[in-house]
Amino acid sequence: MAAMRAAVLVALVASAAAFSAPSMAGLKLRQSKTAVSMKAETPLSRLPAGVAKALAPAIAFASIAAPAFAEGTGEALGLDDTRLIVPLILVPVIIGIIFQGFAAEQDNDDFFDTYDQRRK
Repeated sequence: MAAMRAAVLVALVASAAAFSAPSMAGLKLRQSKTAVSMKAETPLSRLPAGVAKALAPAIAFASIAAPAFAEGTGEALGLDDTRLIVPLILVPVIIGIIFQGFAAEQDNDDFFDTYDQRRK
């Protein structure tokens, strides 16, 4: 039993030593270099400051919303084939026409007409 406890203790010490940081005695740090500036002229930089500030929210919204409509295809609504426009338009129109016919046949009685008004 004592040998088992000693083996467990040695295993715990060894695993704890595995998580210690290495010594930094022989390592040299790299010299810091100046960061490369990759500033490009934007189309907004040519506009007057007031106009650029006014257009900033619209440009930000357009850049955020544009990928949602392209869906990875680079085309509007993800339609990379013009034949897909027909079902995209026809299916909702047909379902809408069927629903309008269904809704016209329904009685327009008030569902809560039998509600007891005395309880207020």
